[in-house]
Amino acid sequence: MSLGKDLASIRKSKNLTLEDVQNAIKIPVDTLNSIEDDSIFSEPNRNKTYIRSFVRSYAKLLKIDDKDIVRALDEMEAGTYSGNLFPESQESEEKQSDITAPVEEVSPKKPDPDDQPSKSIQKPAPKPETPQKTENDTPEINSVNWADMGRRFTTAGKSSKVWLIIVLFVIIGAIGGGSYFFWDDIGALFRSSEPEMTQESLDNDQGIPIPPTTADSSDTEIPALENEPEEQAESEPETQSQQQPITLGDTLTVAVYAAYGQLEPVRVTSDLNWRTNPFWMEEGESYYFDFSDTLLVRGQYSRFLLLFNGHVIENPRQNNFSPSFNSIMLTREVLDQPQYLAPPPAQFPLEVGPPDSTVYRIRF
Repeated sequence: MSLGKDLASIRKSKNLTLEDVQNAIKIPVDTLNSIEDDSIFSEPNRNKTYIRSFVRSYAKLLKIDDKDIVRALDEMEAGTYSGNLFPESQESEEKQSDITAPVEEVSPKKPDPDDQPSKSIQKPAPKPETPQKTENDTPEINSVNWADMGRRFTTAGKSSKVWLIIVLFVIIGAIGGGSYFFWDDIGALFRSSEPEMTQESLDNDQGIPIPPTTADSSDTEIPALENEPEEQAESEPETQSQQQPITLGDTLTVAVYAAYGQLEPVRVTSDLNWRTNPFWMEEGESYYFDFSDTLLVRGQYSRFLLLFNGHVIENPRQNNFSPSFNSIMLTREVLDQPQYLAPPPAQFPLEVGPPDSTVYRIRF
């Protein structure tokens, strides 16, 4: 006896195809075929809970009482199924047809003297039994569409991973963009404790002597007249040393001066690390940049001046522009000229005036 064949016979008696069953309970056709040929009960990888759920959903569609299909499944697992599912279903159908069929009238017969008197007793038709629900009934399991549920979990898992990757890319892009545009402000936080470099401190680093400042007459003592020649003699060597040209050291320093407008921004590359950094400069500001042999400057050329040793570098755009780097390229050979090595002038050579402030914006 075969439970699957009994189910197939009942399905055919109701004029249902496997596609009709699949559309109604959403179980794949190959699974329905394995139920009807009993191969699903012998598959080792199949979970018994899923098998029972599939079969009970199938039987529910065929109007089979749940307790009957549960008993048939228990017998299939025990190997004692005797085909009691199909006969009972046939009998229930025959009983239903007997109930709906009209009762034939029996015409009375004439009494036969040889026959014993008998009375024809008409029995009332039995009432159809209504199946009672038991504790083992689990309609929630029968109504679960396992195949559709698996597809939903798979789709939900994939979509959540895609959204997670998109959010990570957005966060990384936002961090990268913010660090690019606000690099100067971030660096300023770490350099807030460092004193700003002035022109005097830069001259000290390059070995240029600073002229002595005149002290207030109220705080200094007037020396005797006999000491004046000695002081004049001592000051003469200092004046001579100031007039001597400088020599280029291992590290050179050039100032970018926003003389004619705001720089939005200017990009500077030093050969000390070959990293291009943007700098937003207000009009009147000047930034120092160190380099060894090569310094690249790119930006709004008509708005800034380049200064070295207090001297304005003449026409850097026309004389020192590099098409390969698309920037002004200052080298050690460019600055190793007498006009740049001479002592800085006492007054700024241009009408625009000297910078309001000069600081080290970045150090290497």
